[in-house]
Amino acid sequence: MKSFWEEQARKHGQGVAAVNFDPLQEEFAMSLLEELVPDGIAVADVGCGNGRTVIDLVPGRPAARFAGYDFAESMVQVAEERRKELKIENARFFTFDATATALPAGAGHAFDMVIGKRLLINIKGNAKRQALRNIYDMLRDGGTYLMIECFIDPLERTNDARQALGLDRIKVKEFNEYLSAEFLKEVDRYFTTERVIDVASLYYFVSRVFNAALTDGPPDYFAPINQVAAKLTQAGVRPLAGYAPEVTYVLRKRVAPL
Repeated sequence: MKSFWEEQARKHGQGVAAVNFDPLQEEFAMSLLEELVPDGIAVADVGCGNGRTVIDLVPGRPAARFAGYDFAESMVQVAEERRKELKIENARFFTFDATATALPAGAGHAFDMVIGKRLLINIKGNAKRQALRNIYDMLRDGGTYLMIECFIDPLERTNDARQALGLDRIKVKEFNEYLSAEFLKEVDRYFTTERVIDVASLYYFVSRVFNAALTDGPPDYFAPINQVAAKLTQAGVRPLAGYAPEVTYVLRKRVAPL
């Protein structure tokens, strides 16, 4: 799996394709983060990829301090090169495996907020628990974890709709392991849930069901119907819920794990 992400960084550099196959969907998470990340705090992006999230957040938050961590050295290199090119002083990028048993120097209880965008789905089995513990230990008391992850149940609902139209079921990529409702019990050991935000169900249903049914061959992410659904999503129109695998949990650190 690490070799895949190293190659993504070498192939796509700072481009969105390095971290997401669907460029329209990637913008939904960024718009949400613009709302949820305040200025003047210390923020860690764990599993930061090529640094796009941090670099996009920095301009509106001059008083904040950012640290990006990723296990793929090529991703970190791309992020640092871009940071230096833009002369960003309030962010740094570091190599760190989120499943390691020791935190990076200076990262313990150092952050008011941790962002994890599709981090846990790239970790398999029991190693997810270590990543959760590390995020917990990186946060200051009362800190916030923005868990932006993909879940298997919404994907199965979308697949049922696809199957009704004779479309193949969407398979989880071999390097991913989507989260289950059962895994949320593990999350609850370390965090309390303040908000659950489903932004993308309209877009996901339209793009993966309607667009797929109307297209011969591989669907185009930039097809007109997808762009209409994306525009409505960005405008806050959310008539559907429970169909997009990617969901955002706003979590608060517990005083002590359960």
